[in-house]
Amino acid sequence: MIRKFMKNILGENFTQNNAKLACVNFGIILFMFLVSGIMLFFLPEQIPILHNGAIEYPIPSALGVWLFPIIALIINISFIKQNRLSKINSIIFAVLLMVMIALYISFI
Repeated sequence: MIRKFMKNILGENFTQNNAKLACVNFGIILFMFLVSGIMLFFLPEQIPILHNGAIEYPIPSALGVWLFPIIALIINISFIKQNRLSKINSIIFAVLLMVMIALYISFI
């Protein structure tokens, strides 16, 4: 069912070969959303997203906590559309997950 849905959305670029990589990447991104949802309860009301020297630009944590997973999801879908999935993409998403967790822990 999910494979048929993905094939309808992504077209012929969603082949059997990259289906496993896409599932791994979507699993990592799903875990990113889960971690973000859990960390939302522990983060301060505002988190900084941009540093310009001594100036910080904060946004509400309810919005900022979802930036990493949403950007990763958009990048993953664009990789699938361009038929450019590889193992290095999965490694990069895993590293992004670790960076996201470390960053959120540093905000606590």
